[in-house]
Amino acid sequence: MKRKILIPLLLLTNIIFSPCFGQKKIDVTYIANSGFLIESSGKQIIIDALFKHGWGNYLIPTDSIVSDIINQRDPFNISNLMLITHNHGDHFDPSMVVAYLLNNSENILIAPPLVTNTILKHPDHKKFESQIVQLDKINQEKNDTTIQGIRVRSFFIQHDSRPQIENLGYLIEIDKLKVFHSGDYNGSEIVEFGKLQLQNENIDLAFLNFYGFWNTKEEREFTEKYINPKKITLMHIPPAEIENVKDSVNLIEGFIDITVFESSMKRKSFIFNSK
Repeated sequence: MKRKILIPLLLLTNIIFSPCFGQKKIDVTYIANSGFLIESSGKQIIIDALFKHGWGNYLIPTDSIVSDIINQRDPFNISNLMLITHNHGDHFDPSMVVAYLLNNSENILIAPPLVTNTILKHPDHKKFESQIVQLDKINQEKNDTTIQGIRVRSFFIQHDSRPQIENLGYLIEIDKLKVFHSGDYNGSEIVEFGKLQLQNENIDLAFLNFYGFWNTKEEREFTEKYINPKKITLMHIPPAEIENVKDSVNLIEGFIDITVFESSMKRKSFIFNSK
């Protein structure tokens, strides 16, 4: 009798005190600048991770990291979906992305036309053109696709004060968890961004450009009004400014929790209550 009672009690105890019970998580590995590996429920996405220009200011991925991504070595071993926000050298390198696509016919790329048009000029483009998701800049509401169980909605949002730059924001959904990546949008354009109604999307984690969104009272009010994520990760931070940013973040009270990654390949798990 004692054994029959003890086993259910032990099972119940394990369930109650399990840190994952009733929770879901997003695992994030920082690559460089605005580049991240995002993982949840056994699915991976890489965004803005293959590039080689830091302009003397921004962190770039090492050759070994680039090789690991292209050849899908740990921790990138199941990363078949790549997103790119815009055609700038600190976010995208054509030869690296082509190598990624050629290495595995299951690898898929979603990117704005200025990016995809660039890589489709490659001599071997016929080998990978079916792996590219073409986006419609005019009918933006159609840019909603599900690949390998990952729903990706993309939005053309202004880069900064230069509307001619094709910058994408991505809303990614994995197993009911939602992640937003702003690309280089910094909050300078409000009208079109406000129409996205992201604040109603119940976003769990937002990757936001360090140039905006958090440092002033007005920026924080904008973030809460137009995005309203549960947690924030700042990106595009020059390494020389990391410590100052961390100090400034620590002084903020009554705002959304902010994470600042200090070095490449640092990993963090973000825990959320199940919906």
